Amino acid sequence: MDDTVLHIMQLGSQGLCCSQILMQLALDDMGEENVALVRSMSGLCNGLGAGEVCGAASGAACVIALYAAKGDGSEEESPQYKLMLADFTAWFTGAAPDRWGGIRCDEIIPSGAAMEIRKCGDIMSASRNKILEILAAYGFDPSMPKEQRHE
Repeated sequence: MDDTVLHIMQLGSQGLCCSQILMQLALDDMGEENVALVRSMSGLCNGLGAGEVCGAASGAACVIALYAAKGDGSEEESPQYKLMLADFTAWFTGAAPDRWGGIRCDEIIPSGAAMEIRKCGDIMSASRNKILEILAAYGFDPSMPKEQRHE
């Protein structure tokens, strides 16, 4: 078991869901804390609370946005941002049906069932690896917040 999987399990044992865990991992990479941001990611848990698209997928989109999207009027969106999202989405929608049973929480985890730590852990770990792969491919350092990046 690698350090990332162990950290995912630790965060899950604290009651964080997949979208929150992916964001916390990104913040950890940057050496930052942002409880409000992690709290807001809860809105994506369990497929928007309704079994919709997996929170790991929507959470991953938010993590990519953390590095590349526009945050206020003084920032510019990275030219690669939409390509990065498209790369992640293509990977997830291609992998998820065969690997995990679908792209929606209610396809992955039967309605009313508790989060399956093994399956959800695998989805989070694979999503985390794909995020890091995409960041590297587009020249983003996961330890560097957008505010410190010079494009």
